[in-house]
Amino acid sequence: MIKIRIKKRPYGFVYPHEMPDGKFSENAIDVDEDDIAVTGDYMDIANNHCACVCTMNVTLLLKKYGKGDVSSCGIESDRTEMFKSIHRIVKNGPVILYKPKLTRYYKRIGSTVRFKPIKTLEAIEECINESLPVAMLVNAGLFLWHWIVIIGVRHYENGEVYLNILDGWNKTKRKYLKFTGRDTFIRALRPIL
Repeated sequence: MIKIRIKKRPYGFVYPHEMPDGKFSENAIDVDEDDIAVTGDYMDIANNHCACVCTMNVTLLLKKYGKGDVSSCGIESDRTEMFKSIHRIVKNGPVILYKPKLTRYYKRIGSTVRFKPIKTLEAIEECINESLPVAMLVNAGLFLWHWIVIIGVRHYENGEVYLNILDGWNKTKRKYLKFTGRDTFIRALRPIL
């Protein structure tokens, strides 16, 4: 069952200056902001293509960290061609049934990497500890769905938890989403190597 949540701001994404004060600890995958793919890079090719950008960012991070067999697979070196290849499979959104499309793309490039749904903060943190990005579907209303990539987790002393995300719209690795349990997201997928 899909829960629809209406938030005060679309999706609840925040920048560091909007975060709570106080001490925190954070574990995150190192990301070069110049390498982040965003929807604006491919507006002339696609519409509502956050799932395609999510696929691209997850794939680029797996390749960067040598995870699974992605580095040895048939990933296009030209990023526009890579996006087109992804878009032929994932298509325009909103994309609710993303896992089969993601699996199909990885099979097409010759990878054995597959994806498994996860539901807990502990499972997300396990991925981050292994330098594995997590694809997550969030929503802000009935037709406002958006695929993002989780690259880190921040714990505050007061117990609040924020996910460090790539929102797919900005070339920044410093965007966050407050984690409030299963109300935070509809679906999350982790790579299985």
